[in-house]
Amino acid sequence: MTVDNDAGARVIWRVKRNSVIAYILFAVFTLIYGGFRAFLGLTCTAAVTMISFLWLEEVIGTLLQPSPHLRPWRLTVRSVARFVLLGVALLVSIFVARFNPSSVLLGFSIVVAGIIAEAAYATFQKLHE
Repeated sequence: MTVDNDAGARVIWRVKRNSVIAYILFAVFTLIYGGFRAFLGLTCTAAVTMISFLWLEEVIGTLLQPSPHLRPWRLTVRSVARFVLLGVALLVSIFVARFNPSSVLLGFSIVVAGIIAEAAYATFQKLHE
């Protein structure tokens, strides 16, 4: 693994960690002020966002470093499983949680919060060099 790949992996790891921290903070806020349905909506939309983010990470990694041993059946199974997870999370968010707007917006913004925290971290590191 080269230095650039290692640095990129650390950035992605920090974005994931910051996204989880944002989810926990949003979950506490939503549970207190919105109740269980709002919390459920936040959790489902956060799951949709994280699944999409992780899927995008995997697709980009595969495109940039193609594997000589492609297994199309594994890709098909993974894709179907992810679509099922996304569908279930969206259905629960819409029908069970009654699509609480604030919890849905917070759920969809957890990766954005992770990226903003990473940008703040990078800016802080540049100032102290």
